[in-house]
Amino acid sequence: MKRAFVSFTACVFAPVAPLFAHTAAAEPAATAQAPAAPANEPRPVLALSLDDALRIALEADLGLAIEETVVDVARFDFAGSWGAFDPVWTATGSVSDSEFEASNVFQGGGSSLVIEEDTQNFNTGLDFPLTSGGTLSLEFDTNNSRSNSTAQLAEVSTTDLWTLSYTQPLLRGAWKSYATSRQRQNELAWNQAREHQRQTRQELLLTVQNSYWDLVAALEQAKVADTTLELGRQQLDQNQRRLDAGVGTEVDVLQAQANVAVREQERLQSQVDVKTAADRLKASLFANDFGRWDIEIDPITPLPTDVQYTVVPWQAALAVALEERAEMRSQRLAIQRAEIDLQRAGNERQPALDLTLSSSARGFDSDSSEAFDSASSWEFPTSQAALSFSLPIFNRAAKNAERAARALVIRSHLEADRVELSITTEVRNAVRQVEYQAEAVRAATKSLELARRQLEAEEARYREGLSTTFQVLEFQQKLAEALSSEKRARAEFVKATAALTKAQGLTDVEPRAK
Repeated sequence: MKRAFVSFTACVFAPVAPLFAHTAAAEPAATAQAPAAPANEPRPVLALSLDDALRIALEADLGLAIEETVVDVARFDFAGSWGAFDPVWTATGSVSDSEFEASNVFQGGGSSLVIEEDTQNFNTGLDFPLTSGGTLSLEFDTNNSRSNSTAQLAEVSTTDLWTLSYTQPLLRGAWKSYATSRQRQNELAWNQAREHQRQTRQELLLTVQNSYWDLVAALEQAKVADTTLELGRQQLDQNQRRLDAGVGTEVDVLQAQANVAVREQERLQSQVDVKTAADRLKASLFANDFGRWDIEIDPITPLPTDVQYTVVPWQAALAVALEERAEMRSQRLAIQRAEIDLQRAGNERQPALDLTLSSSARGFDSDSSEAFDSASSWEFPTSQAALSFSLPIFNRAAKNAERAARALVIRSHLEADRVELSITTEVRNAVRQVEYQAEAVRAATKSLELARRQLEAEEARYREGLSTTFQVLEFQQKLAEALSSEKRARAEFVKATAALTKAQGLTDVEPRAK
């Protein structure tokens, strides 16, 4: 499937400066981790490109670190679930000493009617669970007995028994699809955790990009405020000179002074906006290092100066999003997990029918080594085949478990439909915003050029005495608004392209779960 991309041409990024650069008056050996500088000393400056900001955020974000541990837990759970098929070794030893009265003359203990028996028993075995649902077992049992009973062939005897058996369920619990269902579910859970980590990563990157461009835009607005304040001061100086020369009025001077006061207020507000935007960016970069919050950030990646874009129809963008979005991929995995639950429930509703095949060999002798050799050589074998069947009469637990599993499958599909609807809405809006913001940049650029020409014309008329201070200040205000709008439009365009990329699931695409 072809991917839909949004491209725009921006001015060439400035070379990446050292991450921590002090002003000339600062000590070169100081770093960004140093304590905040006193008020009479310059603050450390962090020259930061957008790529550097994204890299630092990925390394420092607490939410992403938490998601990484969640992925590790799911991965270990998946790996550990295969332990259900690890061989199991068992061993049991026992000793017994008993006395009892003989119950018949053949059991008598010689001249005494009391039978004395000492028995030592040891049993060991290996069970091999198989992915077919069956179990292969090898068992060895040895029994050493001492008795004064005349019915015994030898006072001391050893009985050894080897048994090789295989048990295979034929209905309930049978075959690989059931036996490995838990492992497949754990693998899907691991993949879901990876998709959620990827979603968290993409949301973080979008947040950092938005915060970065908000800071760039705030700094541009601060420059606009400085420019308009300078224009106001120039107008005030000109009006004052005209008044001193006797060709101006005091009203013109007062109007210019009031305008300068407003511009100074706007500049102060723009400085506050810069600090607020910087703090939002620092929250993503220095979440666990408050010592760096006094650093002044200097974003060196500029806003694009020449906006050119190519956007495919929203249907094509949606097709990419449905394939790449972590939420959609995670929901598909949830559907698979629910379907496995339904398969298990259907299997467990069946009656139990188990086939057991076994072969055993027994050795008996007064000499324990002879008994062992006889049993090991399979000298006296016994073979057996058996079928065991069981059927719960009402089976209400299994029936209702299957119904519940089927309801969960339906819910998973409905959740997928809801996620798809949400993604569709987001993609359509993102495409629309890119198209709108591109047009807004062109319109704002044109408005800025016209506002600048209008102000130049009005200033020329003012110098000729054909205009008033009020009219000049009015055109200065329009120029300030046009400058502000143009910078804001460029910032919003870049943010819109980032939002569309994220809406398609293409933001910093990492290796995804299969």
